[in-house]
Amino acid sequence: MIITRKQTKRKNYLCAFYDKTCNVSVHTQVLTTAVLSVIIIIMKRKYEIAVVSKNGYARTVRMFAPKTADRAIILHDGQNIFYDSDATFGKSWRALETLKSLNIKNTAIIGVDSTATRNDDYLPFPAEAGFAAPCGGKADAYADYLENGLLPYLETRFGFKAYAMAGSSAGALATLCFAARNVEKFKAYGLYSTPLFVSQSAFDDFLNSADFPSDCIYELYVGGSERADDAEEIADSASAMYVADAYKLTASLGKRGAANLRLTVKGDGIHDETCWRAPFARLLSAFSELNI
Repeated sequence: MIITRKQTKRKNYLCAFYDKTCNVSVHTQVLTTAVLSVIIIIMKRKYEIAVVSKNGYARTVRMFAPKTADRAIILHDGQNIFYDSDATFGKSWRALETLKSLNIKNTAIIGVDSTATRNDDYLPFPAEAGFAAPCGGKADAYADYLENGLLPYLETRFGFKAYAMAGSSAGALATLCFAARNVEKFKAYGLYSTPLFVSQSAFDDFLNSADFPSDCIYELYVGGSERADDAEEIADSASAMYVADAYKLTASLGKRGAANLRLTVKGDGIHDETCWRAPFARLLSAFSELNI
């Protein structure tokens, strides 16, 4: 085990240890505003896995960064982003395949894994419908972690000049909540199958008061055959509710400042990672072409 301390003009940080027996390297980086604990785990994957912790709030982060990347897209449910074999339900967004097929070399893919507290993390308001158990209302803490924990780490390590964010289902609600923060370096958002109906009255108030950056790309998507089989009270009407919410969200974003909006409605689209691959590819392509 080797421990070294590295000096740089910008930061002084512990490059810490690398143990060949377990293929784990640990970095503790001291930033100007916070202390981040970062554990880098080297695996037989094309991406790197790290555990990034800020004030005890930790998430597993999966990172694929081409050497020429000057921007990054952050995706929720990180375990569902890269490989089907990693995905919760055996289906992923296949982000690396998309990156390769589009021949994009200036964009990194950052996936933040969800945990057992996913619904609490992603829903900004307590759920009124669609969930068997009470949940929601802690999305601000998750957004704080992304903005004040993950972003400083990415900027220190990679120096990205711009960011995008995308999520599906509850992950789209987390993305919407984050977009309203108007974080300067974010230039694009993907909102797929966004279930406003889980907290309808709270989201109505939110969309009537929040302001969204006008210079960002907003890529929205909904399937016409989405269901909510885990919520019996809305299972039969879920498809219509998803579609109605997509149109409502598009109109509300336009009224609250967003200008570059595109909504895709796929009639036979279901609530599934395979259906979120295409809208992700559209967002990735548009984001990669921005002049930053």
